[in-house]
Amino acid sequence: MNDLVFVDSTFDKNKSKEYKLSIRVSSDGFSFSILDVNKNCLALEQFRPFSQNSEAETLNSFKELIRNNELLNLEFKSVLVLWVSNQSVLIPNEFFNEEFAFESYQLCHNLNNNEELHWNEMKHFKSKNVFAVPVSFKELLIKQFSEVEFFHHSTPFYNTAIKDEILDNHPNVYVNLQQEYFHIIIPDRNGKHFINNFAYKEDSDLAYYILNVYKQQKLNNERSKLIVDGLVHDESKSIQLLKKYLAKIEVKLLPAKLRVKNEIPRKEYNQFINLLNLTECE
Repeated sequence: MNDLVFVDSTFDKNKSKEYKLSIRVSSDGFSFSILDVNKNCLALEQFRPFSQNSEAETLNSFKELIRNNELLNLEFKSVLVLWVSNQSVLIPNEFFNEEFAFESYQLCHNLNNNEELHWNEMKHFKSKNVFAVPVSFKELLIKQFSEVEFFHHSTPFYNTAIKDEILDNHPNVYVNLQQEYFHIIIPDRNGKHFINNFAYKEDSDLAYYILNVYKQQKLNNERSKLIVDGLVHDESKSIQLLKKYLAKIEVKLLPAKLRVKNEIPRKEYNQFINLLNLTECE
């Protein structure tokens, strides 16, 4: 278990059937966490990249990483999979059906023949979060774990943001930062939430899009707090740039009780927040 970022002293692999496994996976790699019945984190694995020379090699790389990981070959109470991508669509429940989900998703994104749609219930939004998962990844995970439940990585992000106190005059702005794209939400007490995602290449692009959202939504740069999580840390260039224009910026950190290893780069820590919040979506 030397590859774990964190392992709690109470973790007992012989009690795995009492634990919940959460896996964060994308086309370029994966990580996972193990939680007890009280949703306390017992173990957290650092990000493991896939070999990406071809689609077949990517899948084989994933198979090998699972096969060679002792913990992923235990039996668990439940297995939740967090699929990471910038492609999802929120559809209000009043309009939702399977046919409409396919039509709506394909208006916004390409749905390949090797992908299938899944959706998560978004209770606070009275909507479904619709997204695509490659069939090859799905079949591999089902073969390994028998039963899995899929979630888009924006689902725990949005659900967590909406549970914070909603401020009327100077609302908070929440950003989940990934490589080359980010999700953003500004919760509204009356249910008129601003939700969007943007692709970016440079830190200046990221700052531009966020500052433009402040401008378009008529937010006060001195009063509305920007709360950022994901692939980010306090010393990130993007955060330093945004601090020139925004007075209040908070970078979400992993809970202090997770005594992560010092040799793992600091910038990798915060990407685990959605993974740890995943069980809140059940």
